[in-house]
Amino acid sequence: MDLTTTYLGMKLRSPLVASASPLSEDIENIRRMEDAGAAAVVMHSLFEEQLRLERYELHHHLTHGTESFPEALTYFPEPMGFRVGPETYLEHIHKAKQKVSIPIIASLNGSSVGGWTNYAQQIQQAGADALELNIYYVPTDMELTSAEIEQTYIDILRSVKTAVTIPVAVKLSPYFTNMANMAKRLDEAGA
Repeated sequence: MDLTTTYLGMKLRSPLVASASPLSEDIENIRRMEDAGAAAVVMHSLFEEQLRLERYELHHHLTHGTESFPEALTYFPEPMGFRVGPETYLEHIHKAKQKVSIPIIASLNGSSVGGWTNYAQQIQQAGADALELNIYYVPTDMELTSAEIEQTYIDILRSVKTAVTIPVAVKLSPYFTNMANMAKRLDEAGA
């Protein structure tokens, strides 16, 4: 039986795509998913907010109290010399691509247009076949309209699409008032 299908412009041997989960954190698990029939794997998410927090915490711990004694200023190297950020995730994508023949779809969960674009480019350079944007905005600003929130999603997608050439999907929450219209707008913006 022929189960081939197309997803994100990629021809897949079946419609079975393993969704983002901790299982994809281990390359052997990705290989097992391929052996079990998965036609593609969506990687666990890279969270822009987590990367920002890790950089801040490292900087804080390396600089806190360094002025206590004059010689303390040189106890530690500058924080930018440390590997903090998406490097581990990007290396994981690269290694997965070497070990399996199915498409690897990266997952990016971010909060700012600039952050999405930068990480999307790095993900593409690491070898991901496609990118899933996991946009989840918690509306806490009472002055922000639903139209403005929806436009933020469109702006993020457009920004990422101008930065990469790989296919981009947008993972949506079920909380849009008109899901059909939002899906249409995202499609028109390049998803």
